[in-house]
Amino acid sequence: MGTITHTFVSPVVDAGDPNKVGPDEWNATHTITGTFPPDVTAQSYNRIVNGAMQHSQENGNTAGTVGTYFGADQWLTNKTHSAGTMTTQRVQSVTPNGSTDRYRVTVTSPDTSLAAGEYLILDHYIEGTRVADFRYGSASARQAVLRFGLKAPAGTYSVAIRNNAVDRSYVALFTVSVANTDTEYTLVIPGDTTGTWLTDTGLGLRLTFTFACGSTFQGTTGWQAGNILGTSAVTNGMGTTSNVFELYDVALYLDPQNSGVAPRWQMPDYANEFMACSRYWTKTELTWGGNTTTGVNYWSANHAHRASLRTAPAVSSVSTGVSGFPATPGTVNVNTQYCNESRTANATTSGGVFGSTVTCNARM
Repeated sequence: MGTITHTFVSPVVDAGDPNKVGPDEWNATHTITGTFPPDVTAQSYNRIVNGAMQHSQENGNTAGTVGTYFGADQWLTNKTHSAGTMTTQRVQSVTPNGSTDRYRVTVTSPDTSLAAGEYLILDHYIEGTRVADFRYGSASARQAVLRFGLKAPAGTYSVAIRNNAVDRSYVALFTVSVANTDTEYTLVIPGDTTGTWLTDTGLGLRLTFTFACGSTFQGTTGWQAGNILGTSAVTNGMGTTSNVFELYDVALYLDPQNSGVAPRWQMPDYANEFMACSRYWTKTELTWGGNTTTGVNYWSANHAHRASLRTAPAVSSVSTGVSGFPATPGTVNVNTQYCNESRTANATTSGGVFGSTVTCNARM
């Protein structure tokens, strides 16, 4: 809240003639003093992709049990525990902001004693082009504001910001006081004036939520050198069976006026967010059909990706149908804009056909 005083000059109507304003009657002043809400917050542009967990192209709502698992587009569960197990999945549960999806991690068997190198984290990798104006690594580094919702067991957990080389880290602690209750948190993150931070299509910034952290990855709060995920104060979230962590409505905003205030949560546009997600992971269907001659190589037509990929992707393909061709996929030619496939016919026929589902992974 702030107080504004505004003084302005207006004419005074002649008391004897209400239609007359004399030349000496433009001198009255009026002062308005009041308390008004501030209009300064962090920018409204959310640098997170899929912050409302709206899209999960690779795994849908299927629960995963492996140590590294994308439960939703751009959201990676990363666990290094030799003991203890957990599941990860996207779930449909309405948030206080009205979003319909969350990212859930459930401990299915505990690890009550963390080894030095063990951790349980949720990672979100942000492309350098999306955070170039943070100016990290320079004297002009700028403040940011992070907001997120979490439903979790009572305890102390941390958020970490790390660069691509993982030799610069920022750590902030937050406390879950009321267990298993939807709570929104806001953290102010000062800019880092040190280190190398990518501003191209590489990994510009790692945002990490830490729910368990061994001594190897413990440091102090604030900016520091090294690959740090938390401090010794972080609770062992893997320590109790049936611990459930639900993350939702995550946003990271640039705060150039150092307001320390997050703007109101804004639900991402579903279609636009899908295109943003498809820059990093997408599926393409390829088909070819026609007359074939044994031993001749045939190419499918170019198929454009939904969105321009971040970089030339890693590719895997599965054959979806074949006649007159080998059952295994052929050679896939792919770049950031399109892909196609070639197969060599093994039969001469007027009804040759082949098809493939091609997965393109351009994640950081």
